[in-house]
Amino acid sequence: MARYSSRGDLAVLLAMCHVMIDEQLYDASFVERYTSGFEQLAQAVKETTPEWAAAQADVPADVIVRVTRELAACAPHAIVSPGHRATFSQEEIDMRRMIFTLNVLLGNIEREGGLYQKKNASVYNKLAGEKVAPTLAKLNIKNMPKPTAQRIDLVAPQFKYIAAGGGVVQSIIDAALTQKPYPIKAWIMSRHNPFQTVTCRSDLVKTVEQLDLVVSCDVYLSESAAYADYLLPECTYLERDEEVSDMSGLHPAYALRQQVVEPIGEARPSWQIWKELGEQLGLGQYYPWQDMQTRQLYQLNGDHALAKELRQKGYLEWGVPLLLREPESVRQFTARYPGAIATDSDNTYGEQLRFKSPSGKIELYSATLEELLPGYGVPRVRDFALKKENELYFIQGKVAVHTNGATQYVPLLSELMWDNAVWVHPQTAQEKGIKTGDEIWLENATGKEKGKALVTPGIRPDTLFVYMGFGAKAGAKTAATTHGIHCGNLLPHVTSPVSGTVVHTAGVTLSRA
Repeated sequence: MARYSSRGDLAVLLAMCHVMIDEQLYDASFVERYTSGFEQLAQAVKETTPEWAAAQADVPADVIVRVTRELAACAPHAIVSPGHRATFSQEEIDMRRMIFTLNVLLGNIEREGGLYQKKNASVYNKLAGEKVAPTLAKLNIKNMPKPTAQRIDLVAPQFKYIAAGGGVVQSIIDAALTQKPYPIKAWIMSRHNPFQTVTCRSDLVKTVEQLDLVVSCDVYLSESAAYADYLLPECTYLERDEEVSDMSGLHPAYALRQQVVEPIGEARPSWQIWKELGEQLGLGQYYPWQDMQTRQLYQLNGDHALAKELRQKGYLEWGVPLLLREPESVRQFTARYPGAIATDSDNTYGEQLRFKSPSGKIELYSATLEELLPGYGVPRVRDFALKKENELYFIQGKVAVHTNGATQYVPLLSELMWDNAVWVHPQTAQEKGIKTGDEIWLENATGKEKGKALVTPGIRPDTLFVYMGFGAKAGAKTAATTHGIHCGNLLPHVTSPVSGTVVHTAGVTLSRA
């Protein structure tokens, strides 16, 4: 069975795009109606043949062609899944754009089995011509002061597309160590463990050691919390109420996570911690709710009956599922709501489909991005080095036993899985004289880690794999936190262009301990 190389994903996607355009397997009517930049895309993939991709990715050319044709034959009821995580290489922006480009070429947007836009209450009610679902009120705090300082993570224009709520977390390292764009004095971490999730642990240590103040609000005494000057103990999700969550998909839906047990010790919900701190600082007016129940009621526009029902059921949904370009879905919708807006001549709501771009269309070529970062107007393979010639690729992933880099601190879960053995291909193991259970060293310019080998054909000969979240150097000690490979100690400090994500692929040498 062929397995992608760590540089192969984008190459295969580009080759699939080449096949779809070259063999005219794409949905031409959808492309013409809803996209711009198709000509530039077609030119960009003219040379990205399956044979070219096969050399890049170790996936046979005939397999690429076959899979592409099978997808196209099932269109529009076919999908290329976006997957999870966007931290595999510096090519994330290109790879993710190509994934969505293939979905666009399949014409699966707002079709059964394809991708769709969220239909929240406002959108759904407008289409229905009546109030089907209650809308959630947005928090509107009067005279809330706005920050005047420049954000440290959005300095480069290329990062303009990044969601402000997330930002470029690892830029804290650069700003603190270089004191640019201005001196950084403090870091407040809320339910965040960058020592496990961000790269280059040694740079993180330098960062927190030179700051005047580090505060950690967390459920566990995490590795990051161990470096904090102040610890703010947050309770777990089972010990707190949370605000109403908008879970709308094909129709409006709300969910409510509720407290089921009392918090332990002095632990509190994070909202309460920040509210009480704000009040102590004379900023209580910016937290105009007494508790989470009053916050929920505000969201629900003071509807006590709705609040009661949501607390009783935990989840509420309204209406029938709606896909704008699926005739049967639209028929059921208009039958349910006689006052709904008129359909198009093909009995769909295709005219209602808009996208968040200046033209309202899907930009297969981005003139704005091309101007910000020349060469990035369309996706393409770029010359990024993930490892040296004498190194193996080092990649990581998650395991079902643990949640991210957090639950290794839970004793019962730690007992279930307390180590992250390094997956080594039998061919590589034989060359190095390594057997399952042997102690081994992984090393590069960033750091050095000692672990145990797991010899398995489930990984490529040029690649090593481990589960993340283990091998902590500080914080609460369990079997899982004290054993195994610490991934962040082997990952160099790299930020991907445009997407601003960290890179969780690196090169390491392998040797017996």
